[in-house]
Amino acid sequence: MIKVAVVDDDELICQEIVRLISKCNVHYDFDFCSECYTSCEEMYRLLANGENYDLIFLDIEFSGMNGIELGKLLRMKMKNYDTQIVFISTIRDYAMELFKIRPIAFLIKPIAYEDLCKCLQDYMLDYSNSDSFLEYISENTKHKIKLKEVLYLESNGKKVIFHTKTEEFAVNGKISSIIEENGSKFLCISRGVYVNIKHIIKATSKEVTLEDGTSLFISRGQQSIVRDRLSEL
Repeated sequence: MIKVAVVDDDELICQEIVRLISKCNVHYDFDFCSECYTSCEEMYRLLANGENYDLIFLDIEFSGMNGIELGKLLRMKMKNYDTQIVFISTIRDYAMELFKIRPIAFLIKPIAYEDLCKCLQDYMLDYSNSDSFLEYISENTKHKIKLKEVLYLESNGKKVIFHTKTEEFAVNGKISSIIEENGSKFLCISRGVYVNIKHIIKATSKEVTLEDGTSLFISRGQQSIVRDRLSEL
């Protein structure tokens, strides 16, 4: 079962989104279980007290704490980058404010059934790939590490340095071989430095910032490539 929270101060909209999710469950044999909340403060209290949700449909405009503020608290204060967010709004122009929060989608009200289903399909694709692994050889033994644990890879001579959430270690080999099956999940920002796109929370023309606070330089030759790739997210 995949837990979903729908957060909107309009109860009718909440109920409609839950209805559409249930319809998608039947059509695509999904297993989403939805609950409604009418304020960001209520959602925040639940999350702060340890309640976990896999996916949140989050309205942006509220009279109190708004959706962007809740999203920032979830990412920056709670350091929760696993719960996925779909922002919903009647206003389209939020792109720059939302980048740090890394939502998986942005839906415009009134929400069409086809758009919501596409959003859930994208989530399921990401969900099914969340336990992907990178393989590497160390001391003549094959090892695996979960892709989501790797922040970035760095080439150093004939070695590849793994920068992960908990440690750094070096192995013999080439980055191209290690990420061969997961190349689309990484972004080359300079010669020999490949960043796991999932962990980028901020980007300027000259550097990217990862969720652990690490800032990495973007080489001049890669700046336009990085900009174009991130604009697709």
